[in-house]
Amino acid sequence: MEKIPYNTILDISKKVNIVDIISEYLPLEKKGKNYFAICPFHDDHNPSLSISPEKQIYTCFVCGESGNVFNFVKNYEKISFTEAVSKIALKVGISLDVKTSYKPKIDDKNNKYYDMFLLASKLYKNNIKTKYGKEATEYLHKRSITDDIIDEFDIGLSFDDNAVSKLLEKKGFSKDDAIDIGLCGNTDNYTYDIFRNRIMFPLYDNDGKIVGFSGRIYNELSDNKYVNSKESKIFKKGNLLYNYHRALKNTKDTNSIIIVEGFMDVIRLYTIGIKNVVATMGTAITKEHASLIRRLSKNVILCFDGDKAGEKATISALKELEKIDLSPKIIRLEDNLDPDDYIIKKGEKNFLNHLNNPMSSISFKLDIDKRNTDFNDYKEVSNYLKEVSKELEKIDDKVVYELTVKKLSRETGVDIDTINSLVKSIPKEERKIIDKRKTTYKNKYIKAEEYLIYYMLKSTNVINIYENNISYLTNRNLSKIANKILDFYYKNNYISITDFLVYLEDNDELIKEVLRIDELNLPYEVQKEEIMDYIKTIEEGILKSEISNLKSEIKTETDVAKKIILLEKLTKLKKKECK
Repeated sequence: MEKIPYNTILDISKKVNIVDIISEYLPLEKKGKNYFAICPFHDDHNPSLSISPEKQIYTCFVCGESGNVFNFVKNYEKISFTEAVSKIALKVGISLDVKTSYKPKIDDKNNKYYDMFLLASKLYKNNIKTKYGKEATEYLHKRSITDDIIDEFDIGLSFDDNAVSKLLEKKGFSKDDAIDIGLCGNTDNYTYDIFRNRIMFPLYDNDGKIVGFSGRIYNELSDNKYVNSKESKIFKKGNLLYNYHRALKNTKDTNSIIIVEGFMDVIRLYTIGIKNVVATMGTAITKEHASLIRRLSKNVILCFDGDKAGEKATISALKELEKIDLSPKIIRLEDNLDPDDYIIKKGEKNFLNHLNNPMSSISFKLDIDKRNTDFNDYKEVSNYLKEVSKELEKIDDKVVYELTVKKLSRETGVDIDTINSLVKSIPKEERKIIDKRKTTYKNKYIKAEEYLIYYMLKSTNVINIYENNISYLTNRNLSKIANKILDFYYKNNYISITDFLVYLEDNDELIKEVLRIDELNLPYEVQKEEIMDYIKTIEEGILKSEISNLKSEIKTETDVAKKIILLEKLTKLKKKECK
């Protein structure tokens, strides 16, 4: 694999901000000088990944993962260090003349399926632009779907001419493959198009590749308003969110994501300028969906269909999202309408009013519980308040809490103090960020080596003192770091922990050790006498280590002459130890 020069990597690192890069993968929350996120490298439920814009590093307080921007992309995407550097270089506009420049990975065995869907999509798009597509285009225009939206979502048209079957065969694709992925069907050895005389809406995977279609009637009556692609090797609804690839870009400005049920809801929201939206395509939110949503934003708005099924879907979604510490806001549309029909029938203004005033998940749950409670039955009221108290305990905002309690008191006739006492009786969940990384006992010799490395990372004077007084350190990793610091200093004539981490490239073990030592938080200023005390302690440790090793050799040595030589060495070392 071709190596990228250090100076080139350093140049790239100077032009990129680790916060900007990580925010493309994870929602970030600013706390003080640093940003925090749910760590993607272990099963994290409380944000434990800290990102320092000052040092340009990330560190997880639980699993210990740490590094710079290149290490993050490498470890997150499971690609090589060179590929990570190349990918980030593209983001900052630096062209790398290396054979290993980053290229998106594609599963080769599935390429033929993607190619088949893309070919079909191009045919459908061409159809809708012909004179035979005029009626379909007029139908879309009447539903306020403009030509720009048609182009944005690659909307097309299928004819009743089996053109897709013929085209795929002409291009050399297998009939069996076309049938397997749901583009074609077969009866009595006759292959035909699944989609006929329908407006065609491509369905995308999370990378923006077409993996299916939904075809809608427009000029005739049918029992099936929509015909949808079946699930296949590349199309699994539980793993995909419609419009995810576009939402990745659009959630940055709004810092929120709207979740709807159908792809037409997404398209309708686009017609009124709302682009931070994805759809579950009618399935319940899965663990995989929740993980994708968390990457988009921690500010989530659920806007499912306004009917009873939509309410059940909202309840189910809340349960899944709350498992990963997301607390969505809720929009419930009146008259059992979905967002698409609501905007058409009641207008943009009314929908925006809902969007600007969503209810909290707490209020949503209280409304449901209230509907299911007979307030003339004291036992039911008691059970209602006990259940509600579990939700009240989760409210961090004091104003929201007090207003909610007052409202409950008015509705139930139960005293505010009584409701508060119910809440206080529920065990509080600890939500502090706790450093769970393992700590091990260190003797004074290891501590002295760590302290010396700490100051070598801060001062060229300390580097020179180390070079003139010590040949090695007893700890293997610390000795490697010291030698790397010397190498860096020889080549660059300065020391900087940020640049030194770049110099270490993909040596994750040393990078984690350097960052751990950097967190020792020793006084920034140090006197030469203190450094010499560390060196004296280190030399003492080296001497003890050599004596211990010699004693072990003497015990196992069977040759008398060699044993005498070893004993003489041991005597000299012991005399040196006594001085």
